[in-house]
Amino acid sequence: MKKIIINGRFLLHKITGVERYARELLEELDKIVKPGEVEMAIPPEISEVPDFKNIKITKVGKLHNRLWEHLSFPLYVNKRNAISLNLCNVAPIPAPGIVCIHDVKINACPQFFSKKFIAWYTVLFWNAIKRSNKILTVSEFSKKELCKYYNVNADKIVVIPDAWQHFERIGYDETTLNKYNLQENGYFFSMCSLEPNKNFKWIAEVAKRNPDQTFVVSGSINRTVFAEGLGFECPNNMRLIGYVSDEEAKTLMRDCKAFLFPTYYEGFGLPPLEAMSAGAKSIVVSDTIIMHEIFGEAVNYIDPRNWEIDLSTVKVITNEQRETVLGKYSWKGSAFDLYQKILA
Repeated sequence: MKKIIINGRFLLHKITGVERYARELLEELDKIVKPGEVEMAIPPEISEVPDFKNIKITKVGKLHNRLWEHLSFPLYVNKRNAISLNLCNVAPIPAPGIVCIHDVKINACPQFFSKKFIAWYTVLFWNAIKRSNKILTVSEFSKKELCKYYNVNADKIVVIPDAWQHFERIGYDETTLNKYNLQENGYFFSMCSLEPNKNFKWIAEVAKRNPDQTFVVSGSINRTVFAEGLGFECPNNMRLIGYVSDEEAKTLMRDCKAFLFPTYYEGFGLPPLEAMSAGAKSIVVSDTIIMHEIFGEAVNYIDPRNWEIDLSTVKVITNEQRETVLGKYSWKGSAFDLYQKILA
C-alpha cells in the first residue's frame, strides 16, 4: 500500500469530540507503526507539535488553515505518491484519500444548520464518499446512516470507534464541590454547548418541572446568550458554571445524582462514556439507536422531546454494567484496528 500522510490541520482547533478522536487515536497508533511508516503533515502556523516517536511530523507549505488543507496538503501528498488520512470529517477536495466521517447531522437534522454550512459540507461529504479509498466512521449507527443518505457500499466503510481512556490521565479535584457550593449526590450534571442538536432546552424544561432539584451545566453558555439566542429562560435552580477544568468536570461527573445527555443526534456520544469512566452513579441519555448501541441496558433512556420525567426513578449503574460498557472501547484497540484494516 502507498504511504499514509495524516492531515494535521486539526491541531489548530480547540479540542472537541473529533479533535479528541484524532489526538488519542494517533497517540496509540504511534506505538504500533514503525519509524517513518506513517507521516503527519501540519500547517506552518502550528506551534505545539505532538511528541511522537514513530510518526514523522512535517510542516508543509506557506498557506494556512482551510487553504492549506485543500491546496498545500494535497499537493504534498500527491508529490509523494501517498494517500491522505483525514480523521476529522473534512478531507481535501483534490485528494480525499481515507476520511473519517463522524456523523451526518447535516442530513439527519438540517434544521440545526445554516444553508451555507449545509451546502459546504454536502460538497465535502459527497466528494469524500465518492472519491475516497476508504471511509472510516465511529459506530455501526453512523455506518448505516452513511449508507442511507449517500448510497455508499457498506464494504467501503470501516468502523473505528471512540474510547474513554484519556479520562484515566485526569485526576479528581476534591475542592470542586465546595467551589461551586454543591453537595455530593445533590445535583444533576451536564456538559453542554449551544449547538441545537445538544438539546439544552430539555434540561431547562426539566429543571422548571423539578424546582426542588439542582441542575448544574458546564460549557460555553452564559445566561444572556442563552435567553436571547434560544428564546427561553434559565430557571433559578439551573446553574450555568461556564468552563471547568478537566479535573473539575471529572469530579462533577463522579459526584452527581445523574449525568444528563439529552442530545437529538450523535454519531457516537463521548461525554456519557467519559462520565461512566469517571464513576457517575447514573446516566440519562436520549432514547436513540446510537445510545443503545453504546450503553445497552446500563443507562436511563428518555424521550428528548418529552420534559415530563420522574427523576426519582433514575436507576444506578451496576459495576458489571460499567465494566461491560467500558470494556467494549479502547483507544489502543481502535488504533490497532485502524492499522490492521487500513494501514497495514
